[in-house]
Amino acid sequence: MMHDAVIIGGGPGGYVCAIRAAQLGLSVALIERAQLGGTCLNRGCIPTKALAHTADIVEMSGRAAEFGLVMERAVVDFAKVMSRKDRVVARLRGGIGFLLKKRGVQVLTGTAVLAGSKAVEVTAEGGEVTRLEARNIVIATGSEPVTPRVFGYDGDYVLTSEDVLSLKELPKRILIIGAGVIGCEFASIFRAFGCEVSVVDIMPNILPMVDDDAAEVVKATFKRRGIGVHTGVKISSVQVVGDAVEASTEDGQVFRADKVLLAIGRRPTTGGVGAADAGVETGAAGEIVVDSRMRTNVPGVWAIGDVTNKMQLAHVASAQALAAAANMAGHDTVMNYYAVPNVIFTSPEVAAVGVSERGAKESGIVHRVAKFPFAASGKAVAMGATEGFVKIIADEHGRVIGGCVVGPHASDIVAELGLAITAGLDARQVAHTIHAHPTLAEAVAEAAEGIFDMSIHI
Repeated sequence: MMHDAVIIGGGPGGYVCAIRAAQLGLSVALIERAQLGGTCLNRGCIPTKALAHTADIVEMSGRAAEFGLVMERAVVDFAKVMSRKDRVVARLRGGIGFLLKKRGVQVLTGTAVLAGSKAVEVTAEGGEVTRLEARNIVIATGSEPVTPRVFGYDGDYVLTSEDVLSLKELPKRILIIGAGVIGCEFASIFRAFGCEVSVVDIMPNILPMVDDDAAEVVKATFKRRGIGVHTGVKISSVQVVGDAVEASTEDGQVFRADKVLLAIGRRPTTGGVGAADAGVETGAAGEIVVDSRMRTNVPGVWAIGDVTNKMQLAHVASAQALAAAANMAGHDTVMNYYAVPNVIFTSPEVAAVGVSERGAKESGIVHRVAKFPFAASGKAVAMGATEGFVKIIADEHGRVIGGCVVGPHASDIVAELGLAITAGLDARQVAHTIHAHPTLAEAVAEAAEGIFDMSIHI
């Protein structure tokens, strides 16, 4: 049987592409070598957010007296915490299977290899090989953690972010190498669970992908919570000593921990898929090169998600998936990346979208900036969550081009800023949209008013 589309990989790129292609009338087969949902659902976004939510509850329990409650700080039963995490993942994984079946997508389990540009061979666990003919092939094989040899990765003492999600016991001490999104999220989680946490990074500040004022809020909170933050530090070696791990720096400093978490990035997973043999162009990082319509250099072969190395975010993979599916069905959809939200689920949360303040300065964009602190928000004060702010960046005419939120529910609030950027809204239009009171979202309206020095509450 000739399929209209064969998709390799069942993550947030692959399964979304499969469903949308089927909705558009294409016959679709989806190949997944392990579990539907990919890294995001099984070993990334969802399980870490389940843990982060538990961590938030633990943190709030420690502040009970502030709210007039008499209780002790919650005690973490790590086995039960991990069991809940697994149930969350299993439930959502089952939901993906249901949705694919509902749309008539053929799902195969096995390892897929391109057999030219119009066929894929799938090898099942038992060795049986199935050949699928396809008018279109979509490579959505995701990414994998980077594990440099110098850090002594062994999956036991030295772990990746995926390994950590399978821990059976909570370590007393954990050293996290890398202060980006993954490293800082796990630092926040493990500290809430009662671990001694240290974070080291070669960069001069944590979270280098966001503006310094946002990173400083998180850094100050980390230090107040007892998280060791060591920036501008280069780890030269990691070795297991007895039942612990020692990480040495170039200047002779030694960090000792029960576990080391490597959080230094991810690389595209292209090995074994046969892309190069099919003539598909790859880049310096091993990524599959695509154009704005998600096409590779080989007609009929497409790529989406982390394997393209555009932006390693699940929601970008899904957006690319929708574009690829539409284009395979004969439409003309172009991907753009100018209003992609980047969310960091630390405590407090950080979210940014569009042009950053630093980016505007470096690009020479004439701009205006306004910030509204949550300390001036009635809802935030009532919640006892006054750290952080909403920041809006507008061009010289007042059009919203970027924004950043640090504080409670930043991950949800940032969506309004993303919509404003995508729709080309003027800050006045955001400000003149009536926001319910008392809500955290009012901070967006106040920041928008601030672009014209008209904020009421500061």
